[in-house]
Amino acid sequence: MKPSLRILFAVAACSLLSSQINAQNVAINTTGAAPVASAILDVSSTTMGLLIPRMTTAQRVAIAAPATGLKVYDTNTNSFWYYDGAVWVEVLNGSTGWRLTGNTAAAANFIGTTNAIAFRMYANNVERMRINPTDGEIVAGATASPYAGDMLAAVSTATLPFAINGYSANNGSGTWGEVLAASTTAFSALQGVYGGGGSGAGTLGNYNGTGTSNVRAGVFGVCSTPTASAAGVGVSGFNAMASGNQRMGVLGQYNGTAYGLAVVGLGFGGGLPAGNNDIAVVGWRANNANFSGYFNGNHVIANGTKTASVGTQWGNQLLYCLESPEVWFEDIGEGQLVNGVCHIELDSIFKQVTVIDPKHQMHVFVQMEGESEDVYVEKGMTGFTVKEKNGGKSNVSFSYRIVAKRVHFQDHRYGNDPVWGGGDTRHYMQYAPPPPIDYNENVKFQEEQRANYKPTPMPAGFIYYETLQRETKQAETTRPVSSKQEYTQPSNEQKGTNGQQGQVVPDSQGIPAQAVPAQPAQETKKSAGQPN
Repeated sequence: MKPSLRILFAVAACSLLSSQINAQNVAINTTGAAPVASAILDVSSTTMGLLIPRMTTAQRVAIAAPATGLKVYDTNTNSFWYYDGAVWVEVLNGSTGWRLTGNTAAAANFIGTTNAIAFRMYANNVERMRINPTDGEIVAGATASPYAGDMLAAVSTATLPFAINGYSANNGSGTWGEVLAASTTAFSALQGVYGGGGSGAGTLGNYNGTGTSNVRAGVFGVCSTPTASAAGVGVSGFNAMASGNQRMGVLGQYNGTAYGLAVVGLGFGGGLPAGNNDIAVVGWRANNANFSGYFNGNHVIANGTKTASVGTQWGNQLLYCLESPEVWFEDIGEGQLVNGVCHIELDSIFKQVTVIDPKHQMHVFVQMEGESEDVYVEKGMTGFTVKEKNGGKSNVSFSYRIVAKRVHFQDHRYGNDPVWGGGDTRHYMQYAPPPPIDYNENVKFQEEQRANYKPTPMPAGFIYYETLQRETKQAETTRPVSSKQEYTQPSNEQKGTNGQQGQVVPDSQGIPAQAVPAQPAQETKKSAGQPN
């Protein structure tokens, strides 16, 4: 088109529009209205729009020395771009930006970064959470986990000292951890490590409910598979300290202001004792069946009597063992003289469990049960012979008691118990008043013994019961009282029009006002040196 035609066309276009040109601004419209004072160019229309330059991405980035604020439409990205003085910046819209009310997303859409910069989330202009770019680690409360290898890490703050909490008011657990079947790791599904200097524990379980089940528990362990293999432990305790002493794998206690059983083992058919009892260890199995307790070692030591409890018309009565400085087995039997002589061959089992030789001879005690001359005993290695003196030819019966040294313990006589230390230890022992035979009197006696309890003296280094009770009570078992409002399910007014829950109004500290009932304090972080 010739220049004269371009000018003619421009004049014709201007004849269709009304222009107002003032000294400092211009208006283009069809109404003849003057431009607003604050605009250098005021364009208005109800039937047409403003069309700015359109170009490809290559053409846009090829603009030489673009001015700050220069704006174009990119036909490759189908979006507006402006130059901010340093780089081109895309103007976000409903397709490229994320609306405050949410977007209808496509499968390829995402929120995040496309370079090696962390995706950070802020509230009140403070970073609250981030996803680190190198490994995808999610961190709340800090910029990184204290340890490598965490997929999700929450680091507590002074305002929020409980890093991770799970709550359930429904048919489910507050926290669930599971190592899936495909894994062969030796790590646990839930693992807690206490690395502080207080009285906390690696893992705390606290039953704080309202149920009255006999097996309600702070910690409950179950071993359910595989059924084809032997062994398996519901709860296991292991102390891994490689030096020192008094290292406990499992400690059982109860609040000393009440009665209780510190450790209980119930075998098949056993039961839990009733009544006001203070018992350190209980092993209970059905009567006349197998073992209620089993100890394998050279010595099973009791600092009191070894006692049997036997039922009578006056209740169970205590019968006490005869004790000796040496280790003896005994057998009792009977025989009869025939013409003044009787040989007794020892029981085959008794011979296998005892040692009888010139150094360790057996001892035989004979009680005649009829009139005869005096008798004497000739001992052998496998039996003994009872003979009547003075050529007697009696045919009377007798009973005998034989004792012999236990095999493998035939040289024992006394032996120091190092638990009580050296020197004179008699002051650690106390007189034990005998319990009454009558049940009611004995109950009263036991109550008086408890009411008048005084700690017994123990050697240096022993940890007293009172100390363990005090230290145990120092452990925090419940969360501090929360200042937040009681948690309630959102009402219809709190939900958005899409059925989504609306915003929860924060309290004065910017924390959402959703409190929960008091729960056990827990620490769940790996300790230094733990594998990741």
